[in-house]
Amino acid sequence: MKAFGRVLTLFGILLVSFRADAHDPSMPHHEWFNAQEMNPAARKRLGVPWKSCCDNGDVFKTRFRVAEDRSDQWQYLKDGQWRTVPPDIIKEEDTPDHLPVLFINRHTGMELCFFVPKGGL
Repeated sequence: MKAFGRVLTLFGILLVSFRADAHDPSMPHHEWFNAQEMNPAARKRLGVPWKSCCDNGDVFKTRFRVAEDRSDQWQYLKDGQWRTVPPDIIKEEDTPDHLPVLFINRHTGMELCFFVPKGGL
């Protein structure tokens, strides 16, 4: 049982270290991530005073797809379920790697900003 506890502790430390690195100035494209701002409609719906996608959020690494009905809805996989990206957080701007980027509030799990992929899925 002690070995299992050590593994859990080590995993927790690695997880915390990974999250801290996401805001590390030495990480690639750090300046781009820090410069992104929420859409005004999303800020109003969420009732938040901040503008930054990054200050209270982290990039959520996951899979993305277009809705099964081929509508203009984007979806992402979270906890084994496909969830719809709220339309008021979608930004048509390109990302440094031309890949989709989703920011989620690290405290509430609410979606903050989603950048549509320019390089395809």
